[in-house]
Amino acid sequence: MGGMDGRWVVVDVETSGMRPALDRVLSVAAVVCDDEGGVVEEFATLLNPGVDPGPVHVHGLTPALLAGKPRFADVAGELARIIDGRTMVAHNAAFDTSFLAAEARRAGTQVPLERFLCTLDLAGRLHLSTADLKLGTLAAHYGVQQRAAHDAHDDALVLAGVFAGLLRTAAEKEVAPAVREVAQMVAHPDTGFLVSRVWADALSAPRHWRPAGRLRRGGTLVQGMEVVFTPDVDRDPDEIVGLVVDAGLYVADRISSRTSLAVCDAPNAVRGRAAFARKKGLELVPFAQLEELLADVRPGRPVGGAAPVDEAQGALF
Repeated sequence: MGGMDGRWVVVDVETSGMRPALDRVLSVAAVVCDDEGGVVEEFATLLNPGVDPGPVHVHGLTPALLAGKPRFADVAGELARIIDGRTMVAHNAAFDTSFLAAEARRAGTQVPLERFLCTLDLAGRLHLSTADLKLGTLAAHYGVQQRAAHDAHDDALVLAGVFAGLLRTAAEKEVAPAVREVAQMVAHPDTGFLVSRVWADALSAPRHWRPAGRLRRGGTLVQGMEVVFTPDVDRDPDEIVGLVVDAGLYVADRISSRTSLAVCDAPNAVRGRAAFARKKGLELVPFAQLEELLADVRPGRPVGGAAPVDEAQGALF
């Protein structure tokens, strides 16, 4: 896992809400670090968003505190210098990336963010024994002190330490961290969130087959079945979602009454989507087994015409 010092930049943003297309960044922190978690450079600032800062009880950033602070456009150049040529690391990285991209568009500038690594995704693939994958939980797991939750600067410093621990665990388990290219992402037209083109295409694929119910243990796949991926998978779902759709199955980003099976490589996971799927009585299918099942998919019942995915299942986020 070695590499030149400073090839990673850990980023955290605090925002006024959850929609990059509408909400604003209130604070941003960027910490350049090496593979051992050593801090090479730090940058952090509060920002004046020009709008109501939203849930003050969560982030503690009041209008009075943000008044007179720089606008995003004022710090975009310095932030760009720090990010340029490095891989951004963030916890739920699509969130931070989406907000930075949205703010840059508003400012009429461009943050040179070419690629990112999501520590939430990486932690899920490592099958850690933690109760959940929250930053505070991972910090405790790796012995990293957290002083001020929801403070962008402290969260970035904490994540730098957590990231170093994740890299060590990944090396021990021979798991290669997945790095995503921003050029391969698209922004949801309503929310502004970035998602991979492959995933977006799979979620919005027309539904030619009637819902086929749940996968039975030891059974075979049927066209019209719906597949949900949990975070606890050994490989990137982007590698296989195209095959899932081509086989006549559907991909969804949440478990519902129409979900047929959940893909999970940690069948004993006690957290998140895997635990919820088990509670709902769904089959948890390992990634490799899904590949095998896709080789023999039974015909389903066609609908009267190709129906677009409905609103509930079509929402990317």
